[in-house]
Amino acid sequence: MKKIISTLSTILLAGSLATGSLFAQSLTGYDVMQKADQVAEPKTSSSTATLTIHSKKGADRIREVIMKSKDYGDVTKEVIVFTTPKDVAGVGYLMFDYPEAADGSKKDADNWLYMPAMKKTRRIASSGSESEGSFMGTDFTYQDMGERSLSKYDYNLLGEESVDGVECYKVECISKAHTEKDPRYITYISKNDYIMRKCEFYDRQDQLHRILTCSDFTTIKGFTTAQKMKMENVQTGTWSLIETKDIAYDEGDIDDSLFTVAALEKGRIR
Repeated sequence: MKKIISTLSTILLAGSLATGSLFAQSLTGYDVMQKADQVAEPKTSSSTATLTIHSKKGADRIREVIMKSKDYGDVTKEVIVFTTPKDVAGVGYLMFDYPEAADGSKKDADNWLYMPAMKKTRRIASSGSESEGSFMGTDFTYQDMGERSLSKYDYNLLGEESVDGVECYKVECISKAHTEKDPRYITYISKNDYIMRKCEFYDRQDQLHRILTCSDFTTIKGFTTAQKMKMENVQTGTWSLIETKDIAYDEGDIDDSLFTVAALEKGRIR
């Protein structure tokens, strides 16, 4: 499945795709998700973002981040670095995502988190309880940052529904493993361009847990981009908002050495 939030940088990046000759009534849930997964993305991207973390007591914490990504064909490398405030400046997250093979198999992603206060880098598991933990105190998880294999879910097309005036396919996605913290989710995929507009996550008790909404869409070099993404935890009353800006797609090459643990540890990404 296409990234639930393209690294903080790319669930924000999705390209336009023609609807094709299939009629809505002939599509299955898998067909819709496959088309969403095949939406074109830029080869390189860079941006900055403001991350607002809202507590259930009403207090807000503001973070600023830099995000970069590069598609190498056999792997997509992405990096996120916090720049402010001072207590999180220099914290970095590096991700290597691998494409799904023709047989449905997919190599697990490689993820590293660098904490400058500890002068230490640690690997983050791409599956299991660690991957479902909170990403830097937000309502997003580490799992949300990467891609999910199409073959690991069963899909049901539940119908069609409008989201902010956009007609969408409503697709239920159920984990075959049933071991995830949110083993079922319902995603709303635009009928026009197959880009996700909303996603609802359900916990193991099948209670609504989190809601992701994408908004403030714009088109940059033919790529439709959600400039705002909000993840709300309806069970705790907290939410996290990513507002992306300074977006640049396919504007020159990005130095390969930036997508390394050494670059994180030396503070080279600015």
